Amino acid sequence: MKKFVLFLIIGLMFSGILFAADGFVVQSVTGKVEKEVSPGKWEAVREGSTLSAATVLNTGLNSNLVVKNGEKLITIKAMQKGTLESLAAVNSSSGIRIGGRISSSTTAVNARGTSNTSTASTRASEAVNEQEWVE
Repeated sequence: MKKFVLFLIIGLMFSGILFAADGFVVQSVTGKVEKEVSPGKWEAVREGSTLSAATVLNTGLNSNLVVKNGEKLITIKAMQKGTLESLAAVNSSSGIRIGGRISSSTTAVNARGTSNTSTASTRASEAVNEQEWVE
C-alpha cells in the first residue's frame, strides 16, 4: 500500500510538471491564424486561449502570432505551418539567419570568396585548358 501511494504521488508530480511546461498562452493574433482541431478541420486562434505544444498551426499571408511560454514571448511569422513546438523552436533559435545583416566586419573591402561548387563558367574554362582545338 505504501508503494502504491508513493508511485501515485510521484506520478502526479511528473504529470503536473509536464502539463505546466506544455501550455502556450496566445498574447496577440494578427491576420488569419488557424489551429487544426481534427484532421482537415481548422478553427481560428483567439487571443487569450491556451495551446499545447502539439497543436498544429497555420499562419496566413501577412499574419502574426505572439505566444507566451513561461516568461518567454515567441513570435510566429506569416506563411508557416507546423506544430507550435517546432514553429517556436525555429522562430526563437539564435544564430545566423537567412536575410540577416552584417553590422561589422574585419575583412578587406575587395575580398573575394571561393566555393567548392562548380559553375558553368569554371567548367568551361577548365575544358578549354584540357582540350586542344584544331581550327
